[in-house]
Amino acid sequence: MTRNKLLDAAEQIFSEEGYEGTTLRDIAIAAEVHPALSTYHFRTKERLFDEVIARRAIEMERIRLQALDYIDPDAQGSSETVRLLIEAYVSPMIKARYGSSKQWKAHVRLLAGLVNLKRWSYVISKHYDRCARAYLEYWRLALPDVDDNALFNAFSFMVVASLYVCSNTGRFAQWKTKSASHKEELRLVTENLVTFVHAGFMSLQHRKAT
Repeated sequence: MTRNKLLDAAEQIFSEEGYEGTTLRDIAIAAEVHPALSTYHFRTKERLFDEVIARRAIEMERIRLQALDYIDPDAQGSSETVRLLIEAYVSPMIKARYGSSKQWKAHVRLLAGLVNLKRWSYVISKHYDRCARAYLEYWRLALPDVDDNALFNAFSFMVVASLYVCSNTGRFAQWKTKSASHKEELRLVTENLVTFVHAGFMSLQHRKAT
């Protein structure tokens, strides 16, 4: 289907060249369709960009909300609930980034590049905030005495940290002892991230208590 071919091509090129470095013609050529079809299906590059983000966000939201359905704040203590929430939120994105789908890899690379760009914050909010708010409601149940603003900040830090893991810059790779396999390395990185973020969230509760 032409529309999906254009979306796939756009996802790849946007993740590699950025929004400004990409044209509708570039995308059409990569999709192996007539250049006029990019305009026919999406009218503008910005609308195409929005739909590229939306397509994967819908699937990511489904995965995350499905995981959320299995978390019952009343079934365990606050600390374990927070850990489960972190794992449920960050693991799907990390698995997508390092999984077998080249399209998912491109999408996560694209998100990692957008996190500090104010221009596109409305697009990320539009497609990812509903799921984030659902998770934050559970965080409120797990940490009822923590100020909302502190929770929002901690959630933001978690998102940025997880996207850094997904950016795969390799900046500190030379300092680390290599794991036996890529799979083991990914497991350890995810575990370390969850432990780090979990300590941050729980420190908010401890600070409130003192």
